[in-house]
Amino acid sequence: MRTQEIKLTGWMVIIHIVMMLTAGVILIYTFDFPDILRENMETTLGLFHKNKTFTVPAYYLFTLTGISFMTIVLLLFKTLKFHESTSGFLAVVFGVLFGLTSSMGFVRWPFLMQHLGQMVAGASPDQLENIRLIYDSFHIYAGVSVGENFAFWFEFLWMFLFSTSLLSKPEVFPKYMARIGQGLGIGMLVYSIEQFGGVFSILGPLNMIVHTAQLGWLLALSLILFNISSPNQGQLTGIQKAASIGLFALLAIVSFV
Repeated sequence: MRTQEIKLTGWMVIIHIVMMLTAGVILIYTFDFPDILRENMETTLGLFHKNKTFTVPAYYLFTLTGISFMTIVLLLFKTLKFHESTSGFLAVVFGVLFGLTSSMGFVRWPFLMQHLGQMVAGASPDQLENIRLIYDSFHIYAGVSVGENFAFWFEFLWMFLFSTSLLSKPEVFPKYMARIGQGLGIGMLVYSIEQFGGVFSILGPLNMIVHTAQLGWLLALSLILFNISSPNQGQLTGIQKAASIGLFALLAIVSFV
């Protein structure tokens, strides 16, 4: 393994985490994300348009995280030499599909939804119904179907398969990292059915819990990459474990308080 490439991969993971955190925190405090997405069109687009100085760039940053994720997936496959691993190869396939569908779901906001938000402000009742048709169509198709349901399935498959492939690298990754990753992947599979509504709506909070835990897991992954070819190879130091767990705890507090 080339140390320079491994460190580049580790920094790319951290950049991705920072992008996710920046976009998420901005939307939580300026757009009441993600609860606002369950409100009616007038409320959602009204708040989105009112705070467009923050919401538009935040959603565009979320769109770019799909690209950064695809980059990470490919770098991990190359630098960790998973070429002979079936789970590693399949993880690349589904990881790229997740990044693509995630970006497709987010990109409607800084462009289409921004335009619809401007139209809603001075629309007549008849015009509102036409706008609602467009809004609902893209919200259900690009948002719920592609950006959430499909994306969550691909994310589950990447998380589970990539974590499984880590078991073939015991000299680099501690076994508990793989098991935690597999558990998070199963959590993603469970909350993906929340999109069908009805009784499954109670799974909504699980989405935030698993995704905040995943960011802590990704931070731990990046730190393990930095430890390769060092005395701490194959393990996390106490400080590194505390940082990863602390990130999860902090994000959970911000998300639910």
